[in-house]
Amino acid sequence: MLSNNESKNKTAPILVVVMGVSGCGKTTLAQAIANHLDLTLLDADSFHSEDATKQMSAGNPLTDEQRAPWIDRICKQLHQLELQNKSCVLAYSGLKQQHRQLIFGSYHHSVGVLLEAAQALIAQRMADREEHFMSPQLLSSQIASMEPINENALEHIELLRLNAAEPIDNSLLKSIDFIGERISKVTN
Repeated sequence: MLSNNESKNKTAPILVVVMGVSGCGKTTLAQAIANHLDLTLLDADSFHSEDATKQMSAGNPLTDEQRAPWIDRICKQLHQLELQNKSCVLAYSGLKQQHRQLIFGSYHHSVGVLLEAAQALIAQRMADREEHFMSPQLLSSQIASMEPINENALEHIELLRLNAAEPIDNSLLKSIDFIGERISKVTN
C-alpha cells in the first residue's frame, strides 16, 4: 500500500478527499486513513480565516465570496504537496461543485469519500462535541448547500459513498479498499 515514504519511487501522489457536512465524522475518518496509509493529513477547517471562524461560530454561514480565499489557501497547499510528490488526505466539506473542481484539480490523481447520514444523527454529534467552532445552527444551511456530486457533466469524481452511522473501523476498511483499487489503476 502507498505511503509518503514509498511514493517517491513507486507511485504518483494521490489526493484523498473525505467530504460531508459538519459533524459527519470526516476529520475522524480522514485521520484514520492518513494514519493507516502514512499519508499527510490536512483539515480544511484549519485554513479558515479568524473572521470566517468567528462568523460560523456565531451561526452565520459563509458566502461563496467568503469561501474563495479559503479554497485558494487549501489549493495552494495541495499543489505544494503534489510538487513534493506527497500523497494527502484532506478532510473537506465539499459543499459546492465549483469548489470541489478546484480542490480535486489540485492533484493529477484524486478520489473522494463522501460521508452521509441522517440529519438527526449529525445534529446529535454536533451537540456532543466540544471545542469546535462550527455552530450546530449551521447544519441545516450546510445540508441545503451540499450540491449533488457527479450529477453534472463537468464533475467526474471517483467516489465512495459511506454511511456515517457505521463504526469508524468499517468505514476505514471500505475506504482503504477503495483507495487501494484506485492506486493500482494509477500504477498499472
